[in-house]
Amino acid sequence: MKATVTIEIPFGSEGLVRKLLALHEEMNALALSAPEGTVLDACEEAVIPPGRELVSQILSDAVARRIESAEKKGHRSGSARVVARKKTVAGAVASLSRLSAS
Repeated sequence: MKATVTIEIPFGSEGLVRKLLALHEEMNALALSAPEGTVLDACEEAVIPPGRELVSQILSDAVARRIESAEKKGHRSGSARVVARKKTVAGAVASLSRLSAS
């Protein structure tokens, strides 16, 4: 029997940890069964697509947590600065009206 370790992880991470462990077991089995001289290539070819999927899931989860956190806090309001006074559309229309009346 293999030695085991019990760890506590957040509930939401269980699926990710299970996928990672399954991938690890698959790589070990593949490394043992691959013909001599092809182990690295076989393992690399088999691990890249699911590895990308795992990394993508981790990134998506992190971004989702950030969005949830920001939504809970609400939008931060900041001060808005006016760089320079600009003419408004109403002012331009009034100027044109005066010009056309002349």
